[in-house]
Amino acid sequence: MEKHTPDIENVEEKISGKNLEKLLVVLDEFKKEQRNISDFEIYIQDNNEDIKITFVPNFAPGEKILGGKTSLGRSITYTISKKTRKIISSNYHR
Repeated sequence: MEKHTPDIENVEEKISGKNLEKLLVVLDEFKKEQRNISDFEIYIQDNNEDIKITFVPNFAPGEKILGGKTSLGRSITYTISKKTRKIISSNYHR
């Protein structure tokens, strides 16, 4: 059976299934307090015992960041336990 390879010329970004699973753990919690996920850049840091997922808001035109917040949202990091795959903490940035 031949493996399907997508037309990568039009692919903007790639995300692994493993990282998607990590994002799904925090997505519902993120949506409770933030407006629009498309207004954020997402960073994943895989440590020995936990995983940190940070959402950083983009800037609106002409805007500068003030204390981890823009008009599009607030910067937040969720920490996920590797053992339980549950959120163990969340911290807004200043």
